[in-house]
Amino acid sequence: METAALIALLIFIPTYILISVRNLRVVVLDRFAIALLGAAAMVLLGVLSAEQTMQAIDLNTLALLLGMMLIVIGLEICGFFDLLAREVVKRAGDQLRLLVLIMVVTAVLSALILNDTVVLLFTPVVIKCCQVSSANPVPFLVAEAVSANIGSVATPVGNPQNAYIAVQSGLTFNEFFIHLFPVAVISLLIAIGMIWVVFRKNLAGDDGKGRRIDCAMAMNGLGAGKMDRSIYLVLGVLVLVFVGFISAQYWGMPLSLIALAGGIVVLFALPLINRKANAKEMVLKVDWTLLLFFIGLFVLLKGVEVSGLLTEMINFFQSVGGGGMETIPGLSGFCAILSNLISNVPAVMLLAPFVSHIGTSSLWLALAASSTLAGNATILGAAANVIVVEKASAAGVEVSLWQFVKAGLPITFLTLLASMLLLTL
Repeated sequence: METAALIALLIFIPTYILISVRNLRVVVLDRFAIALLGAAAMVLLGVLSAEQTMQAIDLNTLALLLGMMLIVIGLEICGFFDLLAREVVKRAGDQLRLLVLIMVVTAVLSALILNDTVVLLFTPVVIKCCQVSSANPVPFLVAEAVSANIGSVATPVGNPQNAYIAVQSGLTFNEFFIHLFPVAVISLLIAIGMIWVVFRKNLAGDDGKGRRIDCAMAMNGLGAGKMDRSIYLVLGVLVLVFVGFISAQYWGMPLSLIALAGGIVVLFALPLINRKANAKEMVLKVDWTLLLFFIGLFVLLKGVEVSGLLTEMINFFQSVGGGGMETIPGLSGFCAILSNLISNVPAVMLLAPFVSHIGTSSLWLALAASSTLAGNATILGAAANVIVVEKASAAGVEVSLWQFVKAGLPITFLTLLASMLLLTL
């Protein structure tokens, strides 16, 4: 191994270990800070030049994420999620129906906008729905986290790793959706069934069906739920953005620019018609730590590539898999394990060069599906899970590891099998 590759290895391994561990006794380490430290080490120790560092930062991925975040922030300001809570409770006659509605709504939203942002804004809504319906929030919170991950599989804008895969693979929005939407639908049906089986004692009444909910009392508990008319602007922009995504392959516009354009329109126009909206405050609500995390990983993995370490790693993956890594089941299984060890975004960015080396669209799709579905196994498997649990804890609702795993692990196993089967057909 050459000197540059050895230096890159000595930077890469501790950085990825710290990203996966994040806690050193009493010290809590932020993932974005660890990634940026590893990136800085690659530059300062001479693995990367200044020019190579700038080339490493993928502006397309960052623009795609930023644009979608701004649109979601606009939806929040206009009261979209509060109105959604009222509509869900209005249609829930019992706890089983409430569970299904929460899971379907969460999955659909997570396909349209980033799942991390969905659960950040929707978790307090779910807790409120449960409180006014006299329901135990824990099954619904586990269901929300699981369905957010599952729904996000369907599109390139559902989660950060899908956004990265879409940019790196060159797959169109339509290709992503056509192949992964069925995976998301089947996986959601599996998840609904498993959540009901695992938490049936909490959800079922004496007749074995879902416990009844007093919808009128629940609606009163939610309050007026007024939605500002400016929501039509934001929803209109969101619709146009998705029309742009679907038609992008015909007029050669990158998904990133379409999303960013939509986000900028919301950032500029919403404060003009909604007094509660302020462009500066909207910008402050953007998840900059996620974007910085991506920047750090971009530079870190560029160092791995330039140093020659990437070639060594590709050879290692091929030897470990014994040739099976070039198949959908082999890659999916390896990615699922790796995603639970180091989290799904770092796992995808680590495996992307290997998939690119093989160059088949089916493996890119398998990488997207497996890295996301694997996140349902444990609380730490995906950022969306952590957000749900932390937001719930802040509201006085505790979700234990066992409560999550007893549903999440079988859901992960069954949905991964389903995705492998669907993608190999």
